[in-house]
Amino acid sequence: MNISNGVQGAGKIDVPQFQTLMLPLLKVMGGGHEMSTIQMRDAVAINLFMTAEALSLHLPTGPQNVFNNRIGLAITFLYKACLLKRPRKATYIISEIGKQVLLEHPVEIDAEFLRSYDNFNKFHHSPSGEYESLVPAYITNKHLNKECEININPSKIHHLRVKITTQNAQVYYLNLI
Repeated sequence: MNISNGVQGAGKIDVPQFQTLMLPLLKVMGGGHEMSTIQMRDAVAINLFMTAEALSLHLPTGPQNVFNNRIGLAITFLYKACLLKRPRKATYIISEIGKQVLLEHPVEIDAEFLRSYDNFNKFHHSPSGEYESLVPAYITNKHLNKECEININPSKIHHLRVKITTQNAQVYYLNLI
């Protein structure tokens, strides 16, 4: 997928998945200014060079716009992980934790990345299980038994995850050449 313009393949329009939108969203918020959800959406769309056609797509299940739906999920996930703060309804600002994440220059932010934040885990493993299906079972840690558990400092896990993700991205892009 070519995220820069929201187009995949010849003639097929593709809107990035919500997890793909999380890092660009956090970068947009990195300026430290309060932004409404509409301002956030528009800034991410501009930064990703989204086409008007991609931005006008609607979900097949109803009248909701695909990009709005996915940016909304990205905002929710970043907020629940405390990377964003909400000073008032529909208005957000980057948190100190979010600023720290940006200083680490992550290659991507996804649900697995956010698992290193306790508040996200409380949200993600809520009784409703609303978002459980968004993350493949093989990357969830709730199925581990006692023998598989490792006691490592969470910040080391985060740094290892960033390093592995960076290396995986490099291998992926080398294979494209």
